[in-house]
Amino acid sequence: MLERQSVRSLISSRGYILLSFVFGCICTYLFFHNQTGPQPAAKDSRLNIPSGLSICNPKNLGKIKPVSVEHVDEAAIYDPLKSELIRLIDSLKSAGAITQASVYIREFDHRDWMAINKDEQYHPASLMKVPLLVCCLQTIQANPGLFDQKLLYNKPDSIRINPQFYTFPTIKPGKSYTVHELLYYMIAYSDNNATWLLAQHFDPKRMNKMFLDLCMPEPVPDDLKFTLTARDYSMFIKAIYMCSFLSPEYSEYAADLMSNCAFGEGFVKGFPQETKMWHKFGEWRNVGYDYELHESGVVNIKDKPYLITIMTKGRDTMKQAAAIRQISRKIYDHIPTP
Repeated sequence: MLERQSVRSLISSRGYILLSFVFGCICTYLFFHNQTGPQPAAKDSRLNIPSGLSICNPKNLGKIKPVSVEHVDEAAIYDPLKSELIRLIDSLKSAGAITQASVYIREFDHRDWMAINKDEQYHPASLMKVPLLVCCLQTIQANPGLFDQKLLYNKPDSIRINPQFYTFPTIKPGKSYTVHELLYYMIAYSDNNATWLLAQHFDPKRMNKMFLDLCMPEPVPDDLKFTLTARDYSMFIKAIYMCSFLSPEYSEYAADLMSNCAFGEGFVKGFPQETKMWHKFGEWRNVGYDYELHESGVVNIKDKPYLITIMTKGRDTMKQAAAIRQISRKIYDHIPTP
């Protein structure tokens, strides 16, 4: 039988679940580990890549690549943009919209990058659903039938899962959902209930290995102590784009789920309408601390993909979302043309 983790001890007494690393840490060695062994990967209708269209790096199709190494130093070509962003962030802080913000931008073809407040630490919160998704898919790609495995959502009354500030559709008690549907709810709607249900069938080792493979410190289950920089977190988005931990088809599947992100208050409104992107947001709250709101993903700007991560701290979530919009707009207006 699959060994189940007790989630009672993992949920903060203050109720601020918000899918910080608590669930990321539970959920990772992956799905139904004690099943009858891995089976050869098979094609699944969900994984068909449209001809001539790839959300991930088209150069990676048909092969798996490591996470690409970027240059040691920031690219001088981004200096004007960086100056503009620093001025904007300072003005947003002066106006009380945020108390801090960090920005990381990565261009793939030339491995150029830039970062603002690169050492500032943040609680990734629901952003950790992305590495969790990757860990899930590492197992599922060996047994695609798990996509159709149904799980009944029947949460005990003793388990409290607080809603997030931004609310979207959620799974309903007493109903059964396929793993594919739960992954969609978890990523597109950032649904903590779907994540809780998936968490009951997961084991915690693969996430630790992913952090080790990325040369990052081993994560800890303490919500308050687990933090990352914007550049740290961007490694997970980069890994999907570069097909580093998944086959190209499953990397494409992950990016496609993220392209359905229901959060529309940051990147979506900050970049021009119809801008193609795949992204994830995360929000974190705890008594006595600034609120945090973040967004990260790959955004096509002038027909070129850029990895962009914006992380903020403040005292008003809606003002932080507006700050992400303004930073996004500034990036679009001043991004250097190769």
